[in-house]
Amino acid sequence: MHLTVITTPEEFAALGPSWGRLQQRCSRNCVFLTHEWFDAAWQWRQRDACMHMLCCWEDDELVGVLPMVCGTAPRAGRECAFLAVPDTQICDLIAADEHVDAVAAAFADELSRCIPEWDVLRLRYLPATSTAATAFAAALAARGFPYRANQATINPVVALDDSWDAYYATRSRRLKKSSNLIANRLAKAGEIVIEWLEPGYGTNVEVDRAIDVITGISASSWKKETGNSLENPGPQAFIRRLSRHARERGWLSIWTLRVDGRPLAMEYQLIVDGNVHALRSDFNAVCAQISPGSHLSRHLLQQLFGRGLNRYFMGPGNNAYKYRWTERAEPVWEMFVYSRSLRGRMLALWELTLRPFARRVRDRVRRLWRVTSDPGETRAFEQDDEGRAS
Repeated sequence: MHLTVITTPEEFAALGPSWGRLQQRCSRNCVFLTHEWFDAAWQWRQRDACMHMLCCWEDDELVGVLPMVCGTAPRAGRECAFLAVPDTQICDLIAADEHVDAVAAAFADELSRCIPEWDVLRLRYLPATSTAATAFAAALAARGFPYRANQATINPVVALDDSWDAYYATRSRRLKKSSNLIANRLAKAGEIVIEWLEPGYGTNVEVDRAIDVITGISASSWKKETGNSLENPGPQAFIRRLSRHARERGWLSIWTLRVDGRPLAMEYQLIVDGNVHALRSDFNAVCAQISPGSHLSRHLLQQLFGRGLNRYFMGPGNNAYKYRWTERAEPVWEMFVYSRSLRGRMLALWELTLRPFARRVRDRVRRLWRVTSDPGETRAFEQDDEGRAS
């Protein structure tokens, strides 16, 4: 086996056919690990990072990819991370099934060889059983790299393999009442029209028109304050490139809701291998009082049932509104690896030892303050203290 490092868009583009063949040899496969997805993500990230993809080859066949970008983060030195964007739901080291351990070892050896070139490796959006969190973590530990891996958030998911009536019967009375009130409120506001650009449909012109519409909705949403709304250069370049790929592959799904012809809410999805991935759900913040986003969410979810689909992923985030629709969720992990460079060792000391200790001290002080202000807390604190001592 031998390694190459991909640092230019031209080199990355040339990987397309080899990348496709590699994915056919991977049982851990999803849309977020395709060449098309990373191509779209790069359209955004090229503004703030440098491409640094590690590729592992057996003769002339690609057998592994660590899809990374590098940059300099404030107080974190030279930082490498997955080529990811806020819309990413899954990321991982990609390796042919029969070469997982060998590929993980080769990448770990490369990181050992170029220690002066990086300080910390931050890998987010990992499935709990990801290659990065298992084989790669083991290879790194064997080479003496300090690291930590923990669950960072969840990705709520709705099973679509039952009927809508059976599913909706499991939802709370409060949710159903709220949905009816929202529908009545919207009906009073004007004529409601919900449009769905389904996978496999739509010309390039129609897709461009749909992107124009959802960009306008995103620009008027609360996300405008985050800098991640779609009218911004990075997100716009990303969504345009992704939509082009998704239309060609038959993945693209765009929902919009209009009231009296005015676009007020949207959801942008990818539907691949029976799974629906909701990437963006935005609504016009000026019309928040009539809840167009909530109405669209309820409507599109109902329409997804009975179509032979498997699961609807709502996107990473521990948001209360998502729990109204499901109790199920996929854990999303993160793994941070620290170089043996001086700055890397300092970061490891701070993030693995000193900061956790400082947080424990802070929590203990806060608990003591509560005890002094509420005598009823005293016994509970003493019992907790005894438990720690034992």
